[in-house]
Amino acid sequence: MITPFFTITQTGEFIYIDVKISHIRFSAPNIEMTVNNELFIFSLPPYYLRLRLPYPCVDDERAHAEFDSKSECVKIKIPKEIKGQFFPDLDLTAKLLARANEPGQVQSQDVSASAKPMIEELDVRNEVSYDQDLEEGETFDWEVKQEVPRNPALSIGRNDDDDGQDESSLLLAPRELKYGFNNQYDGIIGVSVSNGNDINGLGDPEATPQTDRVIERLIKENIQFDPEIYAADYVSEKYPSEDDDKGFTELLAWKNPLVQKFLKWYKSQQQLSEAERAAVMPVEFTTKEQEQMMNLPRKTYLIDDEYKPTLLLTMICLLFAYEFDARETEGEHNIESAWTIGKIAPQFAFLDAKLVANDSQNKLRAAVITCIRRSLTFPYHRSFALSKKVWDDVYYILRGGKRLVLKALLDLKELFRFHDIYYVYDKIWMEDLCAYLVSDNVSEGAIRNLAHDLKKEVANVSELDITFEKSGASATGDGDDIMGDDATPLENEDEMVVLSLKDIQDMVESSYQSFSENNNNSS
Repeated sequence: MITPFFTITQTGEFIYIDVKISHIRFSAPNIEMTVNNELFIFSLPPYYLRLRLPYPCVDDERAHAEFDSKSECVKIKIPKEIKGQFFPDLDLTAKLLARANEPGQVQSQDVSASAKPMIEELDVRNEVSYDQDLEEGETFDWEVKQEVPRNPALSIGRNDDDDGQDESSLLLAPRELKYGFNNQYDGIIGVSVSNGNDINGLGDPEATPQTDRVIERLIKENIQFDPEIYAADYVSEKYPSEDDDKGFTELLAWKNPLVQKFLKWYKSQQQLSEAERAAVMPVEFTTKEQEQMMNLPRKTYLIDDEYKPTLLLTMICLLFAYEFDARETEGEHNIESAWTIGKIAPQFAFLDAKLVANDSQNKLRAAVITCIRRSLTFPYHRSFALSKKVWDDVYYILRGGKRLVLKALLDLKELFRFHDIYYVYDKIWMEDLCAYLVSDNVSEGAIRNLAHDLKKEVANVSELDITFEKSGASATGDGDDIMGDDATPLENEDEMVVLSLKDIQDMVESSYQSFSENNNNSS
């Protein structure tokens, strides 16, 4: 059976459902429709639609359906049980599609190698208003939790000769090597790497435990960061010239359309009394976005409370990478957009959702620093001010609520879904993340609290906090480009030096001032 495309609207008394039935000969006698409290079923072979509405409806003489041949839609009108009752989330079509584990249905869902408990879900109505949703939103402790260290060799496999090995560590091996949403995937990235996946930064993604991914990411970020490119971009940004081809001034001044929607709505709300203000910004989804949501996985997600902050951190890292590309291309994605986003997001490039950075004891701060480090290493434009501006974009999108975040993630998802090689990241992250966001697992209050927490952390990050470990020679630019001709090289060029953005900027300023003075004296 085919799930048809549909849209739902409402008035105080009725629910209106438009069901698209293209490419078939309409036959009224073959239509079957059932309204049973919250459950609505529509059947016209080969189309079949089953919806679970937020509240009950009734099937009486006021119910009506007719076929519109011009739009090829069956237009259905069903009365609400309680007149004037508002039905929330009718625009989130994926959320309305009846769950596979509803009463009377057999749950047919893939189970990962790590068996999860069989839990029966209660059929409970969700009667929480937006105001309650905001007031009762989850708050998270972003402090890094310490774990008992294990011998990596014990987590990967067992040596047949070692009979004394701890059995409990062996049970962790399959989970330790998984990745993606809720660590439930494996065997996918390795195939794409063999086909030329240059987003991947891991040497052996299928055999690298989670902790080792963090270490490998940090080492390679230190190696791949180029102080000379950052120094050149710093000069281009601060001292622009007529032949400058990077245009940092224009990128920093660019107005993000999603952010502008929120700011316009927020300004209009400030002109109203507190009693008249809306709790959540209204967002309309396009037909294309509605179709995307209908194609999302229909799963019930059993997520540990400890893992929920990890999903939120993944979401903000992906939003940062997406908004960086949007600002860099001024809203016009190009053929490099998927690569740029994938390289910036550590969850894509290194399958790393742990996010440790510079011994930070705060996971949210670590996510901010990690994204900034990667945005100064891979994209064409490398600017600390630009990265901070992107974090401002992310904050405003979070303040716009779940629907504005979902709009951005659905667009990001499309960049990967149709890519010949990078589609794997849609499979292991984007499909589940978007479906999880549509569900009731993430509240508007949790998104708003995340926005406020993020703003505080971003405000406390400066150029001194963004550091890279470089060898003595690379830290001084071999005594030429960054430090200038008068620089004193380190005695041991192989010695590792911790180099902050502030250090590089100070070197550049000194060299630039000397260069300017020499030019003035010669003229």
